[in-house]
Amino acid sequence: MTRDPVLPPWAEELRERYLAGESSLFLLHGSVRDVYPWETADGQVRYLPLRGFLEAFLGRAKDIVVTYNLSEGLAFPDKAMAGRFKRAVNARRVLDGREELVVLPRTPGEVLPALEDLVTDTAQNAAVVIDYADAIVPAGDLSYMTDTDKANLITLQRWSSDPSLLSSDNLVILVAESLRDLSRRVVSSPQLAAIQVGLPGPDQRSAFVSRHDLSRVTLEMEPAQLAEHTAGLSLVQIRGIFRTAHRSGAPITFQAVSRRKKAIIEQECHGLVEFVDPRHDFSHVGGMERIKADLMGIADAIRKGHHNRVPMGLIFVGPMGTGKTFLAEAFAKESGLTCLKFKNFREKWVGSTEANLEKILQVVDGLGYTLLIIDEADRSLSAGEGDSGTGSRVVARLKEFMSDTSHRGRVVILMLTNRPDKLDTDLKRPGRFDVKVPFFHPETAAERELIFAASSRKNAISLHPQLDVAGPMARIDGYSAAELEAVLLAAAGRAASEDRPSVEQEDLDQAVHDVIPSRDVRMLQLMELLAVFECSARRMLPDRYRKMETDEVLQRLDQARVQVGRRAL
Repeated sequence: MTRDPVLPPWAEELRERYLAGESSLFLLHGSVRDVYPWETADGQVRYLPLRGFLEAFLGRAKDIVVTYNLSEGLAFPDKAMAGRFKRAVNARRVLDGREELVVLPRTPGEVLPALEDLVTDTAQNAAVVIDYADAIVPAGDLSYMTDTDKANLITLQRWSSDPSLLSSDNLVILVAESLRDLSRRVVSSPQLAAIQVGLPGPDQRSAFVSRHDLSRVTLEMEPAQLAEHTAGLSLVQIRGIFRTAHRSGAPITFQAVSRRKKAIIEQECHGLVEFVDPRHDFSHVGGMERIKADLMGIADAIRKGHHNRVPMGLIFVGPMGTGKTFLAEAFAKESGLTCLKFKNFREKWVGSTEANLEKILQVVDGLGYTLLIIDEADRSLSAGEGDSGTGSRVVARLKEFMSDTSHRGRVVILMLTNRPDKLDTDLKRPGRFDVKVPFFHPETAAERELIFAASSRKNAISLHPQLDVAGPMARIDGYSAAELEAVLLAAAGRAASEDRPSVEQEDLDQAVHDVIPSRDVRMLQLMELLAVFECSARRMLPDRYRKMETDEVLQRLDQARVQVGRRAL
């Protein structure tokens, strides 16, 4: 008796749902351009592209397996199946009084009717794979489609509810990388079962690495460590790392894999995200002791694998220049999470923004143990003029992603904003964003001294040993962290212009006198009150806000909005 091979998770799901009679029409999407392990009858494991894998997988139970794409036309595992296909289709056509096939058709308008003759014949036991289905029924408004596109769309929609197909042993599999590229009328068909082909998991990567001839490359780590370090990559991309090392003779190191992984994922996301490799940790952050203590507790839980203590998401909220981005990157360094930052993923084309977000989330899910930073979230996640519902769909998808509790401890989303009132209220609720951290201008001269000292370390600026920092810091109440750094840089610039190696007293005094802080005090006051309103724990608030009740905060917010006027909208 032939033993069933061990299948990838998506193939096992396809098998179970088909045998359960759930559907006869499936859609595979996601990482569909990878290679997948197939165990042959003699126990050998081969890695096959999707077409080869499906031909081997389906060929064990189906009399006919046929693959179609717009470029290559109809294809079969062997000539015998091609012959059985023509006989089955022609038998149906003769019965209906239609002309027989002489040569195999190529265009969708000719191929789809022939495939329909096959799959709606209850006497057959066949499987049809339509690859690059988005090229046959692409996403778009019906009014802009050609008659041919409309005919293709109607055909696939009809298959999804055809009782002959549903009651037969026949099977149709559509393949597309992104659901967003496929007509939503097909995707939303009630009888279609969509299955995501995910990136390879740890066990799959480990098996793939172990089956390579490691004697041909210099591996400066254990194979298990390489498998872990390549999370987020497809097997094809991992194979590329081996081939590059073999050709160049260069060793495979952690640094080399990290660089290659960064380049691959940034290219895969088409510039939608960037890797952030922080060089600073909490020791470089001046002040904010209460906030750093709370974040250190979260970082410690992440490192120790205590997933139930890790929030699904965090929001850093407060006026600009208060150090939100700098502290976010320091948190990434402390936690050890791979840090990605959203770039501009919005596009003007219909469906493109949603597809970009889907691609980012797929990569993040595949990477695991990732900190995803969304800077200026009020702009990237809110609706704008002429938005046509894109903003609400983006937020809805992000809500869905963050509601998946399997991400807890593996993926942390960190939003930075100074206008949290422009974000969807339901998005900000506990369970999605459990921790909301308020940021304020430094409260005391001592805290300003700490920030000034941290900025000098960050920028590698030498301070004269006899420099009095306390006096100038006492005179600049209300300066933000960014403005304190501006004072430091101005002082360093003055010292450099006079060829002095370190900042002296006259440099600092002149810089304090010269640098003008933000004069938009009304908007800053509104942002500060919004930070108080959003804060998730009283202990994070300065003393002047800690005992303030919600009614008073709301009253002061209303007053601030009136003062700011239309800019508050």
